[in-house]
Amino acid sequence: MALGATAEPPVGANADVLIRRAQESERRNDPGAASLYLQACNEALRSGRLDVLTAAALQLINHHRFGTAAGQLPALLNAAYRSATESAERSRLAAAMARLWVYSGEAARAAEFAAEALHLAEEAHNPVAVADALEVGLLVHWGPDEVVDRTSLSARLAELTAYSDDVELRLRALCWMLTSSLERLDGIGVQRQLRELELLAAQTGSRRVSFYALSRRAMYMLLRGKTADAAAICEEVTRAGRDTGDVDATAVEHTLRGEIARQTGNTVQLAAEADLHEEFARAEGIPSVLAQAAVLWLESGDTQHAGMLARQIAGTDFSTIPRDVDWLLTACLVTDVATRTGDTTTTSLMAPLLEPFSGQGVVNAGSVSFHGTVDSYLCGAALLLGNDHQAYDHLAKARAGYARLGASWWEGRLPPAPTEASDNAPAGPTTTRAETVIDFYPSDHRIWRVGPTRAPHFLPHARGFEYLRQLVRNPGKEISCLDLSASYSQSAGAHATADGDVLDEAARMAYKQRLAGLATEIEEAEAWNDTARASAAREERQFLVDYLTQAYGLMGRPRQFNSAAERARVAVRKALTAAMDSIAAADPVTAALFRSGVRTGRFCRYDPDPARRIHWRTEP
Repeated sequence: MALGATAEPPVGANADVLIRRAQESERRNDPGAASLYLQACNEALRSGRLDVLTAAALQLINHHRFGTAAGQLPALLNAAYRSATESAERSRLAAAMARLWVYSGEAARAAEFAAEALHLAEEAHNPVAVADALEVGLLVHWGPDEVVDRTSLSARLAELTAYSDDVELRLRALCWMLTSSLERLDGIGVQRQLRELELLAAQTGSRRVSFYALSRRAMYMLLRGKTADAAAICEEVTRAGRDTGDVDATAVEHTLRGEIARQTGNTVQLAAEADLHEEFARAEGIPSVLAQAAVLWLESGDTQHAGMLARQIAGTDFSTIPRDVDWLLTACLVTDVATRTGDTTTTSLMAPLLEPFSGQGVVNAGSVSFHGTVDSYLCGAALLLGNDHQAYDHLAKARAGYARLGASWWEGRLPPAPTEASDNAPAGPTTTRAETVIDFYPSDHRIWRVGPTRAPHFLPHARGFEYLRQLVRNPGKEISCLDLSASYSQSAGAHATADGDVLDEAARMAYKQRLAGLATEIEEAEAWNDTARASAAREERQFLVDYLTQAYGLMGRPRQFNSAAERARVAVRKALTAAMDSIAAADPVTAALFRSGVRTGRFCRYDPDPARRIHWRTEP
């Protein structure tokens, strides 16, 4: 070579540099590592450096977020797979291809690669490759119909990895055993796997393992209703996720925060999480996340939007949704929203789809969150559809499952059992029922807390709620509609009159001032996106407008009525009916308690069901 000449870099040197930069970036938890690995793959493919292509492609799969599209990765992995010659290497690439398709929501494409991965690994007598292939096989068999297959594969994977020093494979095996235990409602198994995860984190010092151990412990705390403990752990989960740069850390964090807001009744946080879930679901086209958004909207008090989302998912022809990891979760959540919003059409469509999975737990992905038992959703559906016998059977199964898990929060959400006196209830000995505490009172922000104490719903104010509260506070006592109406009118600052003009001058001015104030309140609430406050203000405004319309005839002349009592009877009946309809949309069981016990007329009365021990809590 002549003096001063510049040596040409070896072919593929740029790919080597890129993969080193990607590895350094990965060690710093830099989100740009994935982009560097992708560049390394493309450069290695262009320059024929298939060894670098394989290494970069296998690393890149670890940065692929669950539930997102596959992009360019299949082509890169396939190129590496075709060029590989060793069985163990081909097995790893086939397993990576299978994992990619599952993560992208196309498990059917993954099956062939998963089977090839296991065949090649066993052919190579490579225990690590066999374990990797088994784990991928679990991903492929993650559908609702394959619980038995998953149980068997999980046990085999756990046995194989028990003697392995591969921390990542051991972590995956423990997560699968945890998921299997939750699906089978095996409380002892759940506790054992959680302890194993925590032990693995302590012994290895791995921040990634710690992230999994902490997030699954938070899930378990929520399952048991220990919300404060879960919230404290969630902060640690957030820090661990950021430290490790785990690709699914943000999704795990928001899933936990949504469940915490659900248990604490934080409607503002629920709406924020619902909005985030819906935005992501629509961007990525993921039905299960959209169904989770619907549940969060429902818990936030926006029953109309929640019901619309549930109908949208079910109305797309549910049979076209892949029967994969998310199918059962999606079906249960759509059923839940449909049931609690009183949508009998969607409930009738979804309930038969869930029947084959009675006795099974519902789990989100790799046990990120627990969503109850299938029987609890079937119980709610049966109650809405008037099938008390089925409701009784599913309720008994749900209670037994929650008892095995120690899932106190979920057990607290179950409705009271149908009474033995019901014509549709199964025959059997009468048992003494525990007292059920039902919350029914407003907060400082005019949001009503309605339903069982451990699982309430939060609904915007309606005047009929005040009437219902007066009645349940005085069981068996007749209260005149005039007294009920007067109590509400006084709290609203209006004045009722006897026979003659519907409104006196002072009342008319009070109503006009209140209408002006409500217009400002609605505008302000909408500007701050406070849907509950805006809804309550609009409901009150409509009441005032309707009342004023009745009070004045042509040319603004005051109307004359002969009976204030008759006016009160009509107004109170309408308000009570609207209130019970609103409650039924969120909680059909509590609404049924009102509908079976409330009597209307010029005098109203609440007669509690003697077969049910209900305690109404009407104050905070």
